Amino acid sequence: MAIRKYPDWFVMPDNKFSQQKESLIAFKLVELKSSGESSNCYLKMFAFARIYLILVIFSMSVYPLCEEALIVRGPSYSFAANISVEGCITSSMQGQYCNQTVELLSCGLSRNNSGNGSASGFFNQSMLSCRNNFVTSCLGDEEMKIYTLEILRVAEFLTVSAENVRLRPVNNSGNSSGIDLMCFARYGAMPSATLHDFSGNLNKSPLVINSPKVGQWYISILALNLSKETGGSQSNVSKVCYSLELQELECPLGKAGPNCLSERYMLQTVLRKDSTPFESYFLPYGEKVMSDAANFLLEPLLSNYSFGGLYTWTYFILDIPHGAAGGNLHIRLTSDRKLNYEIYVRNGGLPSLVNWDYYYVNKTSNSHGSMFFALYSSSEEKADFYILYVGEGTWNIALRNLNSTDGTSNRQTTMSVSLERCPKRCSYHGDCKSALDASGLTSYSFCACDRTHGGFDCSIEIVSRQ
Repeated sequence: MAIRKYPDWFVMPDNKFSQQKESLIAFKLVELKSSGESSNCYLKMFAFARIYLILVIFSMSVYPLCEEALIVRGPSYSFAANISVEGCITSSMQGQYCNQTVELLSCGLSRNNSGNGSASGFFNQSMLSCRNNFVTSCLGDEEMKIYTLEILRVAEFLTVSAENVRLRPVNNSGNSSGIDLMCFARYGAMPSATLHDFSGNLNKSPLVINSPKVGQWYISILALNLSKETGGSQSNVSKVCYSLELQELECPLGKAGPNCLSERYMLQTVLRKDSTPFESYFLPYGEKVMSDAANFLLEPLLSNYSFGGLYTWTYFILDIPHGAAGGNLHIRLTSDRKLNYEIYVRNGGLPSLVNWDYYYVNKTSNSHGSMFFALYSSSEEKADFYILYVGEGTWNIALRNLNSTDGTSNRQTTMSVSLERCPKRCSYHGDCKSALDASGLTSYSFCACDRTHGGFDCSIEIVSRQ
């Protein structure tokens, strides 16, 4: 077998990663080599990445470069890695010297909520309002302040607004309407003007984040153009003051989607019998599902409300605990007719047509380009795919029924959602191995293929029998 040669050093592009010191990780893969006679693959790599991208970087960098050498043919492979993390000891501090405070926002039910409605005017929705401990915050020109809040449940949207924007002192003749109060929002990490997920000028309009992910969010406020609005001098005014308010809209239990009119089902975890730890399948709660089956009939669970009479959305939510992270999520739909469903999957928040992590429309339109998406024997009547090495947390599966005007009572579509350690049991051409992460709590599984097969599931025949 011919072995490809590569330069001694492979450097990841700098522009793909943040330059903030407090969240950088130095990841140095010192050496990867085979103990076999002719299958040497040397790779030295130096890359910076955030902590949750370590596995992605390793997969992106190593797999394409040493594809042949990673096929298990008998000799073992090993590598050494040095990982260092620089950060502040407490989450309430940030900055190069950990001397900048992160303001914690506290949330509670909005005062505008009533028993039958919400501040948004939609029936049975709950509106949470979030504020910092200090009612008013003040910033100088080009000064930034960072806030944080935790979203605990699936939400429809998060709105960030600045109220009562004014200059200080109050006798200044400047116009506060010309000041830019820039807002930068980011999930799971500190935002900046150059690195953020969402942004907007709060002095012009609120920032609306649709379907925000469950977890920790960071909001930064940056004041600009103060000197311009005060005649080029800051002698009379040094601050712009504002009251920051965030509103989080949640649907009632069992509802989701725009205006909370679509059905949402929480899936219960059922452990597989005689299987490896954390292997399980997921079934909706309720009497509509047979608890002894690994799949369930889809049509009785579909939403009745259609958008413009053209399609409906139905949502399924499941939780992956910390120990089960690193498994493979297997999703299958099988129908007695042509499949009229699109599938969108997202970790942490509700998926949509424009906001998803993985999707499947048909055999030619799906997330096949992703290294963590594996499509199997799909057809017009069947969708079958894996999401590899799923992370912990809340996963949301959305089904978009394209022909909602046609009656679904005559259709028979079954859905199966399961968590497996090794896809397709390594296609019966290898053994399922596992390794623990540094914490010892999460197990990652992989296939050790026999000498004639390869691929992550041992489904590729690399040596002909002829």
